[in-house]
Amino acid sequence: MSPCPPGCCCLHPGLLVLCESLGLRSLPRSVPLSTSALSVARNQLCNVDHLLRPFSSLQELSLSHNLLARFPRGLPPSLESLLLQENRITYITAGALRQLGNLTRLDLEDNRIRSIQPGALRGLSKLRVLTLKGNELTSLPLNLPPSLTHLDLSANCISTLDLPSLSVLVNLQVLRINSNCLRSVPESAFDGLPRLRSVDLANNLWVCECDILYLYRWLLSDRLKMATDLVCTEPVHLAHRLLLNLSVVAICPRVLTPNEKPRKRDLNSALERKLETLTVKATAQSSFENKGNLGDLPERISTETTAALFSKDVPKTRVLIEHYTLETLTYQECLSLNETQSVSPVHLKTTTPLPSEEQKCRDNVTSRYPQGNATSAEGTWSLLPTNRDAPWPTPNPRPFAQQDSAMVVPLLAVLCVLVVLLTLAVLLVLKQVLLRRQRVAPLGAGSGG
Repeated sequence: MSPCPPGCCCLHPGLLVLCESLGLRSLPRSVPLSTSALSVARNQLCNVDHLLRPFSSLQELSLSHNLLARFPRGLPPSLESLLLQENRITYITAGALRQLGNLTRLDLEDNRIRSIQPGALRGLSKLRVLTLKGNELTSLPLNLPPSLTHLDLSANCISTLDLPSLSVLVNLQVLRINSNCLRSVPESAFDGLPRLRSVDLANNLWVCECDILYLYRWLLSDRLKMATDLVCTEPVHLAHRLLLNLSVVAICPRVLTPNEKPRKRDLNSALERKLETLTVKATAQSSFENKGNLGDLPERISTETTAALFSKDVPKTRVLIEHYTLETLTYQECLSLNETQSVSPVHLKTTTPLPSEEQKCRDNVTSRYPQGNATSAEGTWSLLPTNRDAPWPTPNPRPFAQQDSAMVVPLLAVLCVLVVLLTLAVLLVLKQVLLRRQRVAPLGAGSGG
């Protein structure tokens, strides 16, 4: 059996090797070629081109929190999960991922990516999870693979949604494009995404005018898990107001043409009634989600690597069955297991993720809410993607008004009872005074005679 590299932690050497936070400037030389999961995160690696090609069994690789200035070349085709968050990558060329057709997860969060060449991701026919959060993209990448189910483009500089790029994502379930520069959404942008069940659009530069009516109506059409807290930035008289609290006429006054006034008014009132119903449903759903912890996700991704995506939405217990992976085992846990006992891979092990510290929010001209850009910084838990922009439903003032009116009646009743008692008390006092005067009067008359 191949030895474990010095300073590294190995569970079942030859399968999982963790060489994290060791100040490495190059890959350890004694890593077994049969390794299936390798993490060299939190080191000082600048270039690993072609160094990992001999690892023909490697399925999971973490190079996160290093100093890589470009996408690594010569990676083994066997890779299924590649984590490259928090490096210095600025662009991705068309041939960088040509040999990585088995990838199911690619995490490029918090790099400096400004450009992805057209077709660079086209060959990734098995890719299901793509994270590009916290980069410098100004538009959607072209030729995204139709296999994608989760796409995170939050905290970039995207100003428009490209319809051809979106229309091919027929399997997309979760889209995060919050904290960008979107001003509106083009007509029918989401109509070709039949499996879409969660969209985060918060913290953009929404212009609440006629061009946003498609998004307005789309959000009102019985959508669940959709962002309902979109705040207008323009025009001035609607700034800082929630989009879904506005009427159609307020958003687009010209919708009321002389020949169509009755029909448009009916549409407006119907949409307002729909908004009231949606608000009540969203409030009830928020309460249910707080208790259920993602109980509304019945269609989970089957593989472990993709199932861990966005796992920081709520704390949850992770179950490790049959083998350990980079996403289910930290470097500290590995050392602890090595010190205490030899763990058989067929045993069931349950661990609970530890809370990680938040990095300082990086400046992002696209976001008016910097807390949405916080990223995980400490511990190997950074291998798991982040999600801190969950939408909150708009509160409905009606229940509070009903509660107030219900309380007024008993208060008035109590007040009436108090007034009656006070009146009786006054009458009794007056009666006593009159009786005393009647007694005093005869005595005065007798003394005078």
